[in-house]
Amino acid sequence: MLGNHYLGSEYSVTEARVFFEIYENEGCNAAHIAETMNIDKSYLSKIISSHEKKGYIIKKPSIADKRAYNLFLTEKGKQRAMEFIRSSDDEISNILTHLSTDERQQMYTALETVMNLLKKKV
Repeated sequence: MLGNHYLGSEYSVTEARVFFEIYENEGCNAAHIAETMNIDKSYLSKIISSHEKKGYIIKKPSIADKRAYNLFLTEKGKQRAMEFIRSSDDEISNILTHLSTDERQQMYTALETVMNLLKKKV
């Protein structure tokens, strides 16, 4: 369903997800993203550097820890994140359009069950 590039963009799913994480958690740090996404910190660092070079992200030194930095999307980065969100919403809508109201409710309930099971602590 996803292919090699997220929604036909030049980015992998992981690279695109970094936009979303910063969009949803403005001012977060790389450690937060690495933990949330469960990805290698050095790989994440490369993604952040690439996004920063392209003008999507800015880093600001953390007040709490001078060795760390907080991540923010630039206006260009926010626009890119919103494009991904809109495209994703459109794609999901197109996939679900053939389902009846009852079928959509069944799917919602099933997904809710999956999410609750995944949230359980082991």
